[in-house]
Amino acid sequence: MLRSTNASPWARYEPRTDDPWDLRKVAHLHRRAGFGATRAELLRDVAAGPEASVERLFRPDPLSPEAGEAIAGLRQTARASANLDLLKVCWLNRMLQGPDPLREKLTLFWHGHFATSHKKVESIALMDRQNETLRTHALGDFATLLEAMVADPAMLVWLDGGTSQKNKPNENFAREYLELFTLGAGAYSERDVHEAARAFTGWVRQDSRNGMMETPAFTREPAQFDDGIKSFLGRNGRWGPTDIVRITLEQPQAATFLASKLYRFLVSESGTPSPELIEPLAEELKRNQFAIGPIVGIILRSRHFYSRAAFRQRIKSPVEWSAGLVRTLEIPRAALNPLALSAACDAQGQELFAPPNVEGWIGGSAWINSGTLLERTNWAADLVWGRGENGLTSFDPLAWAARYQLPADRVADAWLDLLLQGDVGDEARRLVLDACRDGTPDGLRKGLQRLVNCPEFQLS
Repeated sequence: MLRSTNASPWARYEPRTDDPWDLRKVAHLHRRAGFGATRAELLRDVAAGPEASVERLFRPDPLSPEAGEAIAGLRQTARASANLDLLKVCWLNRMLQGPDPLREKLTLFWHGHFATSHKKVESIALMDRQNETLRTHALGDFATLLEAMVADPAMLVWLDGGTSQKNKPNENFAREYLELFTLGAGAYSERDVHEAARAFTGWVRQDSRNGMMETPAFTREPAQFDDGIKSFLGRNGRWGPTDIVRITLEQPQAATFLASKLYRFLVSESGTPSPELIEPLAEELKRNQFAIGPIVGIILRSRHFYSRAAFRQRIKSPVEWSAGLVRTLEIPRAALNPLALSAACDAQGQELFAPPNVEGWIGGSAWINSGTLLERTNWAADLVWGRGENGLTSFDPLAWAARYQLPADRVADAWLDLLLQGDVGDEARRLVLDACRDGTPDGLRKGLQRLVNCPEFQLS
């Protein structure tokens, strides 16, 4: 529990008459902690209250045996066929259908944080393995996750750790470890980079028996590890990888750096957060020994998270926008070709398993330009009206209405609540209602298309 007074922005949100728990807050929670919510989920959580709604995210239902078998089968098929598109589909299916949206959302966060691209790794098996590692530790201990990334085969290929040996340490991983993964620019010296690189030496790549380069594997070779005295961040010793992680996380900048990244991802990317917002989170990270789950819980339960300062303060990434639309509208599996969803995310600028560089996706306003905005519009049109050549069936608004026992003349208002919860201008609202007025399937589709193209729907 956060050690703070009721005046702290991170004090727990408690509903009041003048600040009620309502549809707007529930939808905000599901956008940030997952990929949007269905109408049924929104209504459920409005009735359940904030504590039960957040707790459900941390205690999701287990994956059913059938779903687990389907995921394992698709992963195996992707590996056996070396098909990256199938691996993307497997992850997107988890976002859309899986019982643990918070874990998938944090897995996406860590994928951007430890940005590793298949374009260099060139191994579906290794990218899949890294994805599972990120998922396993998504809400766990950051030190454990860092140590896993030090030894992760895809990372060893991506940042050349697999060729870093005692007589010639490669500094690529050590530099990104300090600048992008833990401390940030300016918080270390060039000597720290060199000494960390020495501590990360010792990996040797193992090729297959016939000499062909298939799926890379790496082993630790003691003779290739530099076991000499190292001076790292002011500490001297015969440091190895575990020591480097421990010493790094003892630096005050480490907690501030990670708290700032989590704030930007979960709360707001609008401007630089003040020390009054970040320092309490950093202190909690240190107090919890860098356990991620408790900090995420503090954020999602806080007064600040449900304040005007956090609403619609992030631009949805292509995956959040495209998959979120599918999930929120409850597009039936039979009506959706997941390969088309994957291709839409690629076209909008976010190709899973292929971030653009070691810094990952910049996010924010970089997601929106004339080309990517057109691709968002195209994806919305394909979902609403269908596109046979891409395996997409037109959305059936009357079937959606029947699911919720709504007459056609109430569908538009229900969609306004579902998708924007009042965050829409009067003119845009009028255009949506006008299109839906006749209650026909095409009229409702036209209104829905106008609604999802509103600027406010681009925001999380």
